[in-house]
Amino acid sequence: MYTLDALRSNIARLISEIVEQTIIQPDEIVFPPNKEMGDFAFGCFKLAKERKTNPVELAKTIADNITAGDHGVESASSEGPYVNFKLDGPLLVHRVTHEVFEQGEKYGYSDIGLNKQVMLEYANLNSHKEFHVGHLRNILYGLSVYRLLEFTGHKTIPVSYINDLGVNVSKCIWLLVRRGADHIEQTKPEQKIDEKPKPFVPMPERIWASHIIENMNMDWAKKIIDNIPAKNRTGKYLGNIYAESTKLLEENEEFGKEVSYIQAKLEEHDPAWKFIWQETRRWSLQELYRYLQDFGVVLKRQYLESEFTDDAKEIVERLIEQGIAIQSDGAVIVDFDAYPHPEIQNQKLGVMILRKSDGNMLYATKDIPLAEKKLEEYPKMDESLLIVDTRQSHYFKQLFALLKIMGYNIPLKHLGYEFVTLPQGAMSSRKGTVITLQDFIAKAVELAEAEVVKRHEDWNQGKVDHTGWCVAMGGIIFTMLKQDPEKAITFEMEKALAFEGDTGPYVQYSITRLKSILHKAQVKDIVEIKGDAALCKEPAEKALALAVSRLPEACQKAAAEYKPSILAHWCLDTASAINAFYRDIPVLEAEPELKNARLKLTASAKIALENGLRRLAIPVPDAM
Repeated sequence: MYTLDALRSNIARLISEIVEQTIIQPDEIVFPPNKEMGDFAFGCFKLAKERKTNPVELAKTIADNITAGDHGVESASSEGPYVNFKLDGPLLVHRVTHEVFEQGEKYGYSDIGLNKQVMLEYANLNSHKEFHVGHLRNILYGLSVYRLLEFTGHKTIPVSYINDLGVNVSKCIWLLVRRGADHIEQTKPEQKIDEKPKPFVPMPERIWASHIIENMNMDWAKKIIDNIPAKNRTGKYLGNIYAESTKLLEENEEFGKEVSYIQAKLEEHDPAWKFIWQETRRWSLQELYRYLQDFGVVLKRQYLESEFTDDAKEIVERLIEQGIAIQSDGAVIVDFDAYPHPEIQNQKLGVMILRKSDGNMLYATKDIPLAEKKLEEYPKMDESLLIVDTRQSHYFKQLFALLKIMGYNIPLKHLGYEFVTLPQGAMSSRKGTVITLQDFIAKAVELAEAEVVKRHEDWNQGKVDHTGWCVAMGGIIFTMLKQDPEKAITFEMEKALAFEGDTGPYVQYSITRLKSILHKAQVKDIVEIKGDAALCKEPAEKALALAVSRLPEACQKAAAEYKPSILAHWCLDTASAINAFYRDIPVLEAEPELKNARLKLTASAKIALENGLRRLAIPVPDAM
């Protein structure tokens, strides 16, 4: 049991003894809204109601009967219906530092998820598009939830599902082929020996491109790919092609038939179209994996939409046979509002399309065999979490309802998140109005390095590069995670990278200050510090120890609610306590025994905050 939990339990028992009623629970001992009131508070409303007494009088009775030193309490006072407790500072510092030194990088860990196997699906991006700033929230949100679940004892299975065969892919390939048709020479058709020679008239460019699409063969497919320059074999180029194709398709509906035709050919595994698709997909996925590696993403399984095309077709037919799905105007749908199932009645789920009237499958159709495959490969999982933006909330309600009808009994949960926008407005891959991830990160690193050089003109380039990268990552990641997932983010680069305010660099800087103290004290290994932390009696020392003691609770709550923002705000509070400690408490100038005590608190705060940032995947430089 961590110090904070023990103190809560002790105070709960103390109150129970005073009122001679063992009904007080530790979770009823809360943090007061104002730190000046005390370190803990207990509201007497519920207890007073049960005892049919005045809560103000009850609070005073409890406070008057508490003796200083009881259960780690320095003092107690009543304020209206609340009892406010101030903890014994030296005892708190002693216990917390001892805990941190004993557990090190494990400090903050809990086993609340022990023996619970959870699948976490995130980093679900589309191939054949550029990866932009908006995708970062999915990746970083998922990565932090994964690390929080692992740190709270869960056996977590991180997986990703890539949309590599959706209509966006067909649109992109369609325009690539239409443009690539220029590189395929039109040849004069063969004539019969007795046939009168006819002059050769090449097809117009547009008709020739349509001819290529309708008659695609492997030779043509290879020529089209070979003629795409190496510099264009990137997600950014494919994203631009996709945006252009979307615009052309909006201007001419006839082109939509060609896209539909290509989609059908891909689902039929046509060799020539499959070759073009696999080559272009490879460019996207190579780029994606580089980004995931940069952020430290580890996946145990990478699912691809294309894996489930054939199974999806079979499932649609099975659902029709079972009467779950019906045919409507050439399409196949599930009408949830008309389907008699007790667990989905009155949910107003509407109609879910499984197969379009042109025979092509939808993204949704393939989610069904995906769920079945997950269960087949990980039959012991207790829960399946899916991180996808909030636009898909209604869709996931439909999908979960359909799976329930089909007998799927693993609890499913959609973790939605809102958009990331820039000061200039929202981004759209369809419209081509995005800031690519590559450009975004490069700009962040450039700005961060400039700030580092401004502060440390004597540093060599290697140190500047490493520190700039850490600061850039800290600014980006912290800005993405400090906001609750259901709230939109307007990302402002200069604010995110600022060394002051509620930013990642501010938190990182507070750690480097502690590192500086330890470095100046010539501490090579914290185990060398043998001070008695109970000598720390200053308010700033107690405040820092109290902040550190809240890490386990912050991690547990953040994991339980799937909100890394809870931990991010703990990081901010702790950084603030560190900076107050750094400002007000002389460490190196203190007498030897007190100096060692303060060094122990310094090291404890450093370890705890690094542990917190590690759960958020934020690196910490040696100095800033």
